[in-house]
Amino acid sequence: MLSPSDGKQRLKRLAIVLGIVMLFAMVSTVYLVHYYGESRPTVQQLGRTHAVKIHSRTVYLTKDEYALVLVTHGITVVLMGMFMGMALKAIFAKN
Repeated sequence: MLSPSDGKQRLKRLAIVLGIVMLFAMVSTVYLVHYYGESRPTVQQLGRTHAVKIHSRTVYLTKDEYALVLVTHGITVVLMGMFMGMALKAIFAKN
C-alpha cells in the first residue's frame, strides 16, 4: 500500500516529466513560428491562402502548414494546463 508521501513523490515526478515535455513543445512551437516567418513567401501564391502575421511581417501558409501551427499551439496549451494542474496538485497534496 502506498503511503501519502509516496503519492506526493509520484505527483512531483509526473509534474517534472510534464514540465519537460511542455518545455519541448513550447520551444518547438516557437521554432516553427520563427521558421515559417523567415522561410515562407510574403506574397500570396497558388495554394498559399492563409495570411499570417509573424513579427510585423505577413507570410502566406498552405492549409497543411496552417493546420500544423494550430495543432502545435493547441497541444502546447493543453500541456501547459496539465503541467500547472499537476504541479499545483503536487504542491498542495497532503503529506
